[in-house]
Amino acid sequence: MGWKKGQAVPLLPLSEATGRVLEVYRDVQQVFGVPHVSSFFQHLGTRPRFLDRYWSVVRPIVGTEAFFSCAQHLRAEAYVRVNTQFQIPDLKSEINRQQFSFGACEELRDCINFFYHAVPMSLLLSATLSEAFTGGTGNAEIPRIPATAHKHQRRIVMVEEDSASPAVKAIFADIRSATGADVVHTVYRAFARWPDFLKSYWEAVKPLTVSDLFRQSENSVCEDARRLTKELPGPLQFNSSDLAALGMNESEANSLICVTDMFVHSLSAALINVGIARIAMEGGNLHGSAAHPEAAVPLT
Repeated sequence: MGWKKGQAVPLLPLSEATGRVLEVYRDVQQVFGVPHVSSFFQHLGTRPRFLDRYWSVVRPIVGTEAFFSCAQHLRAEAYVRVNTQFQIPDLKSEINRQQFSFGACEELRDCINFFYHAVPMSLLLSATLSEAFTGGTGNAEIPRIPATAHKHQRRIVMVEEDSASPAVKAIFADIRSATGADVVHTVYRAFARWPDFLKSYWEAVKPLTVSDLFRQSENSVCEDARRLTKELPGPLQFNSSDLAALGMNESEANSLICVTDMFVHSLSAALINVGIARIAMEGGNLHGSAAHPEAAVPLT
C-alpha cells in the first residue's frame, strides 16, 4: 500500500538497521561528519534495495567539493532570507531566565550549530532525488573534485515521540497540527531534551511558522534547493523502469516519489526554523541585534 499525505512516514532508525542498510548509514555518518542518520535516510532505509542503489549512485557526488559548496550556498541564502524577512525574538535571555548551566548552554548551541550544518545537506540530497524522479538532474561537466574531510559533530540526543513526556508529546502534536507536518523534524526532537526551552521556542516561533510569509519562504528555499541540484556532478536519473527493476510496483514507486517531495518541503521548513533558532539564540533581531553576517559561513 502506498503512502498518503497525513499518514505516518515509515522510518528505520539506526538502532534497528542491519546488513547493507547499516553499512550505508555508517557511510553517511562518515561522509557528512554527522552523529545521526536523518529521517530522509531512515525512510530510504525501509527500502533496502533502493537505498543500496541510490547511495551507490550519489556517493561519488556527495563526496565532492561541488556538493559541499552547494550546501553552503543553500545555507547562506536561507540565513539571509530568515534574517531579513522575519522578526525574531530573543531566546538568549530566555535560557538565562531558565537558569541553564554553562554546559547545557553549550550543548544547546552545539545542537543548533549541528542542524545548521546538517539540514542543508539533507535538503540538497532530497531535492536531488526528487529531481532525479522528474527528468533527471546534475551536470556531467561539473568536476568531481574530492572534498576535504569534515570535522565530526558531537552526538545529538533525540527524544523519540513514543518515549516523550506527556508535555512534550502535546507540543509535538501541536507542531504537527499547526504546520501540517507528516514527521516531527529532528530539530524539535533534539530541542525536546530541554522541555522548557522547547516550549518557549515553539511559543515564540509558532506565529512565524503558520504565517503566509513562512510558506512563501519555504517554497523559495525549495526552489533554491532544486536549482542547486543542477550545479552538482551528474547526470542522475531514476525513471519508472529503474524503480520497477528494483522490485517496486507502481503504488510503491509513487509512494517513494511523494514522500521524497514531502521531505524537500519539510527540510526547507526545517532550514528556516534552524536559522530562526540560531538568530534567536544570539539575541534575535527585534532591536537591531541580529546575528552577525559571518554566522552564515561554514561551521568547522
